[in-house]
Amino acid sequence: MLLTTLALASSLACQTGLTGDAPAKPAVAHLVDAYFDSRFDAEPGDATERLIEALADADVAGPEAIEAAIRAPRALYPAPTGLVGETTRHPVACAHVDYATEFFLYVDSDYTPGDRPLALVVVGHGGNSSMSEEYATKTAQSYLTAYAPGLCETMDVAVVAPVSERGWGPIGYSLVFSTIDRVSRMLPIDPDRIYITGQSMGGHLAYRAALQFPGAWGAVSPHSGGYDFAEKGSIGLLLNVPGIAVFGSSEPYGINGDNRRNEAWGEAHGLDWEFVEKDGGHTIYRDELPRIGRFFMEHPRDLYRDAVYLRRGGSLLFERTWQIEGWPEHEVRTEPTPLRWDHAHWIEVGPRDPDREGPMEVVAHNLGGNRIAVTSDGVRARRIGLHPRMVDLEAPVTVEVNGEVLHEGVVTPDPAAMLEGARAHGDRGRVFWAWLELEIESDVEVSLGDRWPPAVDDRSR
Repeated sequence: MLLTTLALASSLACQTGLTGDAPAKPAVAHLVDAYFDSRFDAEPGDATERLIEALADADVAGPEAIEAAIRAPRALYPAPTGLVGETTRHPVACAHVDYATEFFLYVDSDYTPGDRPLALVVVGHGGNSSMSEEYATKTAQSYLTAYAPGLCETMDVAVVAPVSERGWGPIGYSLVFSTIDRVSRMLPIDPDRIYITGQSMGGHLAYRAALQFPGAWGAVSPHSGGYDFAEKGSIGLLLNVPGIAVFGSSEPYGINGDNRRNEAWGEAHGLDWEFVEKDGGHTIYRDELPRIGRFFMEHPRDLYRDAVYLRRGGSLLFERTWQIEGWPEHEVRTEPTPLRWDHAHWIEVGPRDPDREGPMEVVAHNLGGNRIAVTSDGVRARRIGLHPRMVDLEAPVTVEVNGEVLHEGVVTPDPAAMLEGARAHGDRGRVFWAWLELEIESDVEVSLGDRWPPAVDDRSR
């Protein structure tokens, strides 16, 4: 339980001389680490209040100081002996489903402990959703071997390749985020420099990661994967995250044609993507990896971007696995912290209108001047996260939804919401000082127009 963990962390701080006249910062780091590490044990409940009290006792009070404590590196990391410049193998258990596997990790040989935090690149391997353990393991290792050297040419990076016998659907999503969590406890990882790539089935993963979890990544890079997302109606979701797609001119399964159509849509709508067509087929184009590394490093996560688009249908969280013949029955864990795709950057949506047949859609635009304009279709509840990089929280904030002002006034920073919002996602870079809860009764058809961010009627400014 969290309270026990916090007490243990406090005891550890005492044992290591981190209390009394010693600097408070290491003790604070232990407390915050314990709070985040226990997120799958129980709802935050009283633990958040107790942590806020403990932080105040350590002279960590106010939203700016609490954000710094959340974003700070962990108090302790294992010595990276045997990791730097080596390929190593580690167990990992999925947090949201009863599936355990492993991952391969390579840490840039130039990394020196104490340097700035590392970027992290997740590599999704190819194959299929019913691979044997041996085949999946060999494939993941080969992908790490293929990707790590080229990425390390232009990045200070740790590269990780999880092993999936279950493909890259919901179980795969849980595996990716569980691996990120595990590596972030082993090494200081910059939460705003986490990227995802992969080839073939892993290329599909990189695309879907952008579509489903855009706020998690600085950028993505699918290789020899993807579908015609313009035809599927979901390509607008790629507006939320930069990407660089690589594919061959003679791909199987129509992959080259699909990527060309995605590229055409992107050029017409201001998509921050590059599409690189190579003279070849379905393979990993290693000569492009240094370029991809540069693209990644030029694109840290922009969590507080000016415009966000969300389109969702069906369930908004991981409730069931793919029903694949030969798979055992898997238990999906939806409490206390489910794997959700109900959010993008600073917006979260609730269940859609139960009478609605199609997907719900939202475009949210930060107009500047403490004004946020939202167009919403099929959404009945939503939350908007606010941060000083978005608005002046000492002045009134106006939120207009479908032409109607639903909020106008000063928004008070909420330390509990800051902590619990980041903890729920296990993302210590996902910090918002306050959340606005909005109930929506109207619908307006959402249009992305022909540019991004979208044009907004002058009367909304």
